[in-house]
Amino acid sequence: MLAALSAWAAAAGRTRDTAAAAMAFVETRLRDVENEMRSLASTTDPMSAWSTCDDAMRNAITRASISSTLVRRFVLSEDGLAGACRPEGRGAAPFFPYEPTVRLAVTSTGEISRQLTATLRRGTSGRVVSAVLDPRVFEPAQGEPASWVNDRDTRLILRSADGRRLSALGMSAGMDWTTHALDVMLSSSTRDVQVLGSVDRNRFAARITRSVGWTVLVTALLMCVVIALFWRRVMHRARLFHRIQRGLRKREFEPYVQPILDLRTGRCAGAEILMRWQHPHRGTLPPAEFIEEAERTGLIAGMSELVMNRTAHRLAPLAREYPDIYFRFNLTPQQLAQPELVSRLGAIFRDDTLRHARVLLEITEREFVDPAAAHSLRMLHDTGWRVAVDDFGTGHSSLAALERLAIDRLKIDRAFVSTISEETVNRPVLDSIIDLADRLSLPIIAEGIETKAQLDYLAARGVQYGQGYLIGRLMQITAFKEWLGRHNTGTPPAVAALGSLRVGDAIPPDRMAQRLWNAMRVPGGLDVRDRMFHLRTYSQCFVGREAVDWMVQHYRISRADAVLQGQRLLALGLVTHVLDEHDFEDAELFYRLASPTDASQAVTPAPIDLRQSLLASDGLQTRSHTRGLVRHGSCVTGASIVDWIVTAHQVPRATARQWALQLMREGVLRHVYDDRPFTDGRTLFRLV
Repeated sequence: MLAALSAWAAAAGRTRDTAAAAMAFVETRLRDVENEMRSLASTTDPMSAWSTCDDAMRNAITRASISSTLVRRFVLSEDGLAGACRPEGRGAAPFFPYEPTVRLAVTSTGEISRQLTATLRRGTSGRVVSAVLDPRVFEPAQGEPASWVNDRDTRLILRSADGRRLSALGMSAGMDWTTHALDVMLSSSTRDVQVLGSVDRNRFAARITRSVGWTVLVTALLMCVVIALFWRRVMHRARLFHRIQRGLRKREFEPYVQPILDLRTGRCAGAEILMRWQHPHRGTLPPAEFIEEAERTGLIAGMSELVMNRTAHRLAPLAREYPDIYFRFNLTPQQLAQPELVSRLGAIFRDDTLRHARVLLEITEREFVDPAAAHSLRMLHDTGWRVAVDDFGTGHSSLAALERLAIDRLKIDRAFVSTISEETVNRPVLDSIIDLADRLSLPIIAEGIETKAQLDYLAARGVQYGQGYLIGRLMQITAFKEWLGRHNTGTPPAVAALGSLRVGDAIPPDRMAQRLWNAMRVPGGLDVRDRMFHLRTYSQCFVGREAVDWMVQHYRISRADAVLQGQRLLALGLVTHVLDEHDFEDAELFYRLASPTDASQAVTPAPIDLRQSLLASDGLQTRSHTRGLVRHGSCVTGASIVDWIVTAHQVPRATARQWALQLMREGVLRHVYDDRPFTDGRTLFRLV
C-alpha cells in the first residue's frame, strides 16, 4: 500500500513537473509575441487613428508580419469601431470570443490548433493589437531544449483563461486518449492561458506498475538500512547494559580519590570519591563509557553503594589518622528515590568504618530543585548528614530552595573556573555565585583548577576549597595515602572511638582485620578445602556460614558483628568470593582467603616502546577480515599480534601473550565488538 501511494505521488509529481516545464515554454513564446506587438504599436503615429490605415501604418504591419517567425499577420484596431488595419489594407475588425484584458490574451476562432489569435489592449486608449499566431508557435525549434516534449505518457493542452482549448502541446498531441486518471492544471501568472496535463488511465496504471517495483526496492533498502542502524544501536546498548550488569555482579567498580585543598591554609581538607570501572581485560575505564547507560537502566544505585561500602572500610584508618579531613560521595537520583536511603547509608557509614560526620553527600542541581528529592534531603539533614550541591550555576537553582533546604557546601562547576584566564562573559557569573554563597554563609568548593592563575583568582575572592589537576589528579586510595603523607606532614594522629564492635582488645579496625585474617589462615582456623557445587569444584575455599560460626566461637561476638567483620575483610581484599559476585554473608556461599603474590609467577614487564613500535608505520599491519557475513576493516587477529611480538622482540610465546594482555589493559587493543578478553587465535582486534 505504501509502495503504491509512493508510486502515485511520484507519477503525480512527474506530471506536474512536465506541465510546469510546458507552461514555462509557453510563457517564453508569448512574451516574445507580446514584445513584437508592443514594438509594432510603438512604431505607429500615436496621433493618427488606427482605423484610417494609411500607407505608413500598413507598411509597418506588413514588415512586422513578414519578419516575425511566431506571427503570420498583425491587425491594429480600436474598441467600438468596425474597421481595422491589416497588411492588405482596411478591413473588418477581428472577433474576440471574450473581452480582452490589459494582459496578453490568446483565443481560438475555430477548432483546436486551427487559428490562434493573441490580443493585447494598449492601456486605456481603446487601441487593440491582434496577432494571428503561427500554428507551430508552441513547437520547440530544432535543437531547442524541451524536456517536456519527451514525456509520451502525459498529454498537454493549452487553454484560454475561460477554459477554451487553444492548442495541443508536445509530441503526445496526436496520441489516442480514452479516460483520464490524473489531471494537473497550471495557470500563468502573467498571461491569460492555462496548461492542462492529463495522464491516460492505462498509461497511468502502467507508470505506477513500473514505479512500484523501484519504489518497493528503494523502500526495502532504506528500511533495511534503518533497521540495521537501529539494531546496531539496540545491540550496542544491550551489550553495554549486560557488560555493566556483569561488572556490577563481579564487583569490578572501584573507588578513586581526588584531593580537595583548603585554599586558606594550603592543606588537604578532604577528598572526593569517584567511581571507575576496573575492567579485567581493558584496565581502568572512565565514567564516560558507562555512567550514562548505568543511570538510564538504574544500575547506578547498586554501583554507588558498592563504591561507598568499599571506601568506608578502606578509608577508615586514614580517617582516624587525619580527623579533620572529610570525604565527598555523589548521591544518584535513583538513591534519592529510595525510601530506605537513610538506613542504607547508616549501614555503610558507621563508627567502625567511616563516621557519617566525616561524610559529605553531594547531589546535582537537578536533584536539588526536584520536589520529589526534597523529602529525602530533609530526612538526611534531620538525621545529621551533610549535603553539598554539585555543579551550581549550570541548572535552574532556586534561591528559595537554598534557604529552605539545609545545604552545607556549594560546588562551582569547572565551566566557570576555566573562564578565569579568558575574557569571557562567564566571569561575572562566577563572581555572582561567590557573592551569593558569601551572603548565605555557604563554603564554596571550586572544581577543575588547572592553572596557578585560577588558584590565585579564587583564593583572592575568598573561595575556601578547590580541587583539580593542579592540586592532585584522580588516584587510588593507596596512592592518596602517600600523597596525603607528603602534603599534610605534621598532622597529629588521632584514634577515633571504635564503636561497639571489637575483636579482642581495642585494636583499630584495619589491624583487627589483619589479625583476624592471620588467625583464619593458621592451623585450627577456618576449614579451607576443595568444595563442589553443581558438579563444579572450587579449590581451597571456605563457607561463609562456617566462618561466622568460627568467629562467634573464638571471639565471643554476635553473628551480626561477625558478618560485619567478614564484609570488612572482603572490602580490604583479604577475602574474595569464589565468583566475585557476592558480599560476605552468613550463608552457604564459598569464599577464598587472599594469598600473597607468588614471585615465581611474575611476568616480565613489556618494554616501554612496545606501544610505539606496534603502532608505527612499519609495525603490525592491519587489514580486512570476514567472519560469517560481516566484514571487519582495519583489524588483526590475536595470533598475528602474538607472532609479531615474538618476532620483533625475541620473547617466548607465553610472554608475548602476557604483553598483549597488558596492551589491552592499557587501551591499545580493543575487541572488534565489545570487551571480550584477548585470545591467541582467530579473534579479531583493533589498534586504538
